Amino acid sequence: MANQEQRRPYKGSITNTDRWAHFDHRPGDVFVCTPPKCGTTWTSTIVTMLCQGDTDIAPQDLIHWVDAEVIPLTDVTRGLAAQTGQRCIKTHTPFDGIPRFDDAHYIAVYRHPVDMLFSLRKHLANEKHGEPEDPYLGSSDAALRHFVESSEDPEDFDFDCLATFLAHYHSYAAQPRPANLLILHYADMLADPGKAIRQIAHHIGLSPDPAFLDAVQEATSFSSMKSQPERFTPFADQGFWRDPQAFFHSAGTHKWQGQLSDASMTLYHEKMRQSLPETQITWIENGGPQP
Repeated sequence: MANQEQRRPYKGSITNTDRWAHFDHRPGDVFVCTPPKCGTTWTSTIVTMLCQGDTDIAPQDLIHWVDAEVIPLTDVTRGLAAQTGQRCIKTHTPFDGIPRFDDAHYIAVYRHPVDMLFSLRKHLANEKHGEPEDPYLGSSDAALRHFVESSEDPEDFDFDCLATFLAHYHSYAAQPRPANLLILHYADMLADPGKAIRQIAHHIGLSPDPAFLDAVQEATSFSSMKSQPERFTPFADQGFWRDPQAFFHSAGTHKWQGQLSDASMTLYHEKMRQSLPETQITWIENGGPQP
């Protein structure tokens, strides 16, 4: 059954939530809902392998990004209609902008916002036709200031900044939290990927054999995914990236430490304290038990 609340529209250079009007839901659909650069491809790959019961698939052929204008809508709807079994739907849109179904499963993943920014900088630098003057491609301090000081704009939601990250978090972490929403932290997934895979399998209603769970963990390891960009990198065959393998730059946290001034970090911390209680800041930055 669908939640009939009015969806908030989000638009941008990529996102167009009007496209959800063409989405034909099936019970059991799995929505992977992350801010950009917060483990979307990794989590979607785990979900797809679990749903298909197969670690040898090419997940990018089975991950459906409905609200992205960069993919022709006819291709998305055709792929969704043709797929059997549970389907994985990817989105970066906040919870109030996507369809809500009681018989679907939702997974949101977060990471330290500064980790997100530094991953975004690598992502932008790897785009073959990116904008050289992008404000995030300057110095680390200038990028962080722009990230912190920019405002959320639902009409330009694909300009990623701290405000859009926080809007996304607020939408999914609001109480009461629906039972069909699982929230994970990227750092926890890195620390214990096996546990994360088991959590995801349980959440989407699956009970795979332990040997298969181990196989999924191996197949979705950073080294395995990085070594096979033709299988795992989005748009790998479309000339989008300078180096499709570099899409998987590193799989760590806090690698920006020592690269930012005290003044820039103070600006970041002040903005976070204005936006969230301390317990939620601690979780967003480090993972662990959720507040």
